[in-house]
Amino acid sequence: MDDFPQTAAPVETEPSGTGVRFALLGAVQLLLNASVSVTFAAGPAMQRELGLSRIDLILDSAAYGLAFSGLLLLGGRLTDRVGQRRLFSRGTALFALASLAAALAPSSPFVLAARFLQGCGAALAAPAAMALLRVVFPGGRARATALARWGLLASLGAAVGIVLSGVLVAWLNWRWSFGVLAAVAAAVLVLSPRALPAGPAPVRVPVDVLGAVLGTLALSTLGYGLVMVGPHGWAAPEVLAPLALGGILLAVFAAAQRRVRAPLLPPGFLGSRYRATALVCALLGPAIGASTAFLLALYVQQERGYSALENALAFVPYSAVLLGVGFVAGRIVARMGVRAVAVGGLAVIAAGLFLIGAVGLRTGSMPAVLTGLIVLSAGIGTLMSAAVVGAVAGVPEEQSALAGAVVNTAILAGPTISLALITSAADARTASLLAAGDPAAATGGYAFAFEAACGVFVLAIGLALYGLAPARRGAAAVAAVSAAATAARPAQRSSTPA
Repeated sequence: MDDFPQTAAPVETEPSGTGVRFALLGAVQLLLNASVSVTFAAGPAMQRELGLSRIDLILDSAAYGLAFSGLLLLGGRLTDRVGQRRLFSRGTALFALASLAAALAPSSPFVLAARFLQGCGAALAAPAAMALLRVVFPGGRARATALARWGLLASLGAAVGIVLSGVLVAWLNWRWSFGVLAAVAAAVLVLSPRALPAGPAPVRVPVDVLGAVLGTLALSTLGYGLVMVGPHGWAAPEVLAPLALGGILLAVFAAAQRRVRAPLLPPGFLGSRYRATALVCALLGPAIGASTAFLLALYVQQERGYSALENALAFVPYSAVLLGVGFVAGRIVARMGVRAVAVGGLAVIAAGLFLIGAVGLRTGSMPAVLTGLIVLSAGIGTLMSAAVVGAVAGVPEEQSALAGAVVNTAILAGPTISLALITSAADARTASLLAAGDPAAATGGYAFAFEAACGVFVLAIGLALYGLAPARRGAAAVAAVSAAATAARPAQRSSTPA
């Protein structure tokens, strides 16, 4: 398989009904990602009503992501075994019921269980949704456009979750944040049987139970260790023990996948440098989006005195820009290629982070912070539109559910990793400034975190330039010249007089 996508012939027209089908699939993808951030604004209200501790609130927020990311590979395999539309409907139904349970939860244990079940439903629905997307858009320019827009839905969903929960907490109650998720999921569930294709017939492929257990435990344990960094710090046993155990389980999982007949994650799937780099880009976009939302929520509410509603309204332009990028993303990727668009997106993100940290927070200028947030949004939308197209380029149709599972795993891993890293950087810098007697230590910590993130994205530009380069074109040309030369030599020898 080539390490770069081949350019498909343009498709000028789309089959009728594809807009409705994309809307249904996209609505669920949006909901699944909105559920990641829905507790960002609703968290304080939940904490007051249910008497949650800080650890309880962190676990309630993390339970969804840990279940979602941990079970995605199993969801990809079950998509092939159960059928794409059937599993999509079952996962969406479980997500809707769990969202309703969270809305009605009387105490923290019930919220925790409901959030975990939400993640289980999401892990079933997400890979099936991407597999159905490839059925709805069989190929050509229409598929490239759909995939580019699909990549934006993760970051747009996270922004929608913040805005939605902030508005509902201010006007109604935090429970409505989960109630709206349940209602929209139920509506999609009613419309799906008639609007969506069934997809290919189910295949009675064996389910790698051991791999599913090992993969789920590895990702969940690593995620839990990273979640615990915030309250405990990197050196705490509560962090080091799960990180070490998760690393061991991940190594065992990788070894086991090489020995089974039908692995959840075929070892060669991530062997492409091109695909691996695209997946890193797919991780980075949601990572910085979630971290920015988290840090700015703390800054504007604790340092600037904003309400939850004002915090949510600050992200309305962010969401609008993401939506606007979605309308042109497919054409941009088709015209300029994955590499150019990804590199451009990374550069714009770095510029936005510089505006937020070095310009806005350092000077206390909220206009600069909000401008940086808009620039950041444009960069995230551009990056994600290219990343998803690159991550699934060259994937055969029978592996479309696997591709969906892997892409969504990268998207979900990003916020977990980045929140641990960026909050620890901010906390460490704040502690250092406090020790030096700086009265604006908290703001200085936030600014440092954004500046450090800016540096990471500058380095990521180099990674994308290298990893997304069509490396095999040059090699193929050299091989062709060598083959031609080799073929010519016997002919030259045969024409030489004896």
